[in-house]
Amino acid sequence: MRRLCLPLVLVLATLFVSAPAHAAPPGARAGEIIVALRPGTALSSSATASGSGAVELAAALRRAGATTARELGAGSAAYQITVNRGADIARLSATLSALPVVRYAEANHERKLLRTPNDPVLRQQWALRNIQAPEAWDITTGTAIVIAILDTGVSSDHPDLKGKVLDGYDFHNNDGDASDDEGHGTYVAGVAAAYGDNNEGIAGVCWGCQILPVKVLGSNGSGSDAAVAAGMRYAVDRGARIISMSLGGDEDAQVIRDAAVYARARNVLLVAASGNGQANGNRPNYPGAYPETLAVSATDGSDIVTGFSTTGDFVDISAPGVGVWSTGFVDGRNTYEAQNGTSAACPHVAGVAGLVMSIRPDISASDLFDLLIRSTDDRGAPGKDPANGYGRLNALRAVQFAQLPDLGRSLVPSPVGAAPAPEAKGGAGAFSRAEPAAGARYFGETGHNLNGAFRSFWERNGGLPIFGFPLSEELVENSYTVQYFERFRLEFHPENAAPFDVLLGRMGADALAGQGRNWQVEFPRGAAQPGCRFFAETGQNVCEPILRAWRASGVELDGRRGTSEAESTALFGLPLSGLIAETLADGKTYQVQYFERARFEIHPENQPPFAVLSGLLGAELTRGR
Repeated sequence: MRRLCLPLVLVLATLFVSAPAHAAPPGARAGEIIVALRPGTALSSSATASGSGAVELAAALRRAGATTARELGAGSAAYQITVNRGADIARLSATLSALPVVRYAEANHERKLLRTPNDPVLRQQWALRNIQAPEAWDITTGTAIVIAILDTGVSSDHPDLKGKVLDGYDFHNNDGDASDDEGHGTYVAGVAAAYGDNNEGIAGVCWGCQILPVKVLGSNGSGSDAAVAAGMRYAVDRGARIISMSLGGDEDAQVIRDAAVYARARNVLLVAASGNGQANGNRPNYPGAYPETLAVSATDGSDIVTGFSTTGDFVDISAPGVGVWSTGFVDGRNTYEAQNGTSAACPHVAGVAGLVMSIRPDISASDLFDLLIRSTDDRGAPGKDPANGYGRLNALRAVQFAQLPDLGRSLVPSPVGAAPAPEAKGGAGAFSRAEPAAGARYFGETGHNLNGAFRSFWERNGGLPIFGFPLSEELVENSYTVQYFERFRLEFHPENAAPFDVLLGRMGADALAGQGRNWQVEFPRGAAQPGCRFFAETGQNVCEPILRAWRASGVELDGRRGTSEAESTALFGLPLSGLIAETLADGKTYQVQYFERARFEIHPENQPPFAVLSGLLGAELTRGR
């Protein structure tokens, strides 16, 4: 179903023939590379390096013939760089990755839409009946929840979509026109959110949901890692609550992985197709295989996972994907068509997520993830299996779950999440690497799971940048369930009503006590200083630049934009010391300030906003364990 004009085919053929065979690995784009930099170094649009380590980086880019650099999302520090088309991308990636200022360098791979050739089907939407969508619509048909469709664009004047398609962006051509020139994106958008009960065409799953078109694939159905990563970040920043991605490839890409972490840390649900590659090696499909993403396989009318669906342990849920009718855009005109593929399955899940959010707009992405998999109809082998994941999507049961008055408690089998393993209770076993747990978010970097109330708190209040990676499983200390992170310790207090049942441990005070230091004696009370925030409770001042960092983050308490002082205090606690000099684990001496739950450190070698960092107190306290 490719609709390329002949001149374009000839141009593409010429370009590929002219590139040397070694220029790019299979699946990668010739003449392009993605580079992520560490804090303190940046690239201009002309690929000019500035900041620390800029000389070595500039020399390497100059040798590669770099001409342009485009940051893939403001603040991401990841850039798509244009280099010589004949450059050996694998060798260049290795060279750049070896530089101290480079986090990683990798090829810019192609990602493709995930549709298989159509078979003749009856013009009926069996899929909606299978997932009990009509019964769900008796409860809600959806509100203006924004679903971002990362695809080939969307036809905004399709009669079943007109008025619900927001202004988007085209990251494939880098312009503001996110209209469709292939048809796949319009199809996906209709499955998720076409109007219902309007005497027109078909009905989508979430009638009231809005569509944010983010064009990351071109007219030939393919696009780059850079476009997908930038599109994900754009969708998050534009206020999308759900991102639907009926696309993928079997190459892992750090730039897309980083974008997935960025989205989930900002409470956005990611839904992606598992892939159509069962007969071609059945390799994991990315971004579906990332732990932050809800991966969807495709079922037929008998609720059996299709022979084309990529399967594996990464699959979370299944949904209809054979002979699914939706809005179409074919040869420049709006129409309706039936298609097969995990591309069709993915937006069913995104649409049901929109229905749930319409009932519970306050639901966290982690709780929504758990709700969708726990409300499924078990199909295939009992329990979670590589084909169906946790089961086939059920819209009615999902919205029924959403109506429960105590949703969070209903989604987890214990007050916090999956019960800790017996050997983890109060012992060193909780700090050993663990296997991924069902329904949990797994961090391969440290080998630990994050689940239930702790996961919701972590994601709702800043995620990775604030708390860092988990360093333990859940364990019991002093009769409370706790979990250690790089910078904090979370504690579950069932005696408190939500949201105060999850509290932050007093790690700053604990760190001082572990060193045999009494903060009340070592740091005498003082008087208020001009330009500082004075805390009468402890007699300490917080001054710039730490004051700015203290005010920038906090535990969300009031539901309003920005951070109040009460929210900052809830996260970091009161200051226990003034600014003091201290030698840290790296052997260097820094100006630091202790708080009840944290330690701020001034790192003059870094550029703002990274000149003030939160110390790794959790890592320090758990190092011996």
